[in-house]
Amino acid sequence: MLEVPMSAVNSRAPVPMTRQRGVTLIEALIAGIVLAIGILGVVSLLALSKVSQHETIQRTRAISLADDILERIRRNPAGITAYQTGTTGFENPLGNGSITDEPDPDCSTATCTPAQLAAHDRWAWERLLDGASVTVTDGGTTTSTTRIRGLRGCIAFAADAGKTNTGVVSVVLQWQGLRDTADAVPTGNVCGGDAAGTDPTRRQVVIDTYLIDETEL
Repeated sequence: MLEVPMSAVNSRAPVPMTRQRGVTLIEALIAGIVLAIGILGVVSLLALSKVSQHETIQRTRAISLADDILERIRRNPAGITAYQTGTTGFENPLGNGSITDEPDPDCSTATCTPAQLAAHDRWAWERLLDGASVTVTDGGTTTSTTRIRGLRGCIAFAADAGKTNTGVVSVVLQWQGLRDTADAVPTGNVCGGDAAGTDPTRRQVVIDTYLIDETEL
């Protein structure tokens, strides 16, 4: 029997196994793309959240301003006709700097008639709408830091039959939002600005309340 030497069987040296280390260029590229998409998603979400938060603050501020003038009207029902912004209440909106000078007398210190108190209240409300109480001056230019963009305010009143100062008071606050959605006034009364159904950035808050003049009871 012929024996084969072991040296002849193992004449070829074994090939050492190599271990892969690190990542390839394409894997690094894919990881970078996934990371970039994730970052863009987070940034987009933060921007959307910021816009929604700002819209909520605007609406909350508008409701607060409407409550302010309603409280003024409730304490002076006899002057309701002087509070209206026009014949129907929508022709001459406040909030555009139309009342610049404080009416005389100053009803915060002097005794006024119902009409004089209404004129002073309209001036004070105008300043709130314009954000005149909180401003910053830079380079000689004074800018409000609280004013809502394009804010307008209207006051309308519909007296009950047989009454003069008792009826329904409507306060309308209208402004411009940050993004297009749908016109807040598809039909009906517009408090300044373009016609109804034509402005997709328009926002509006309407508060109706019943006013009672106890002298007419």
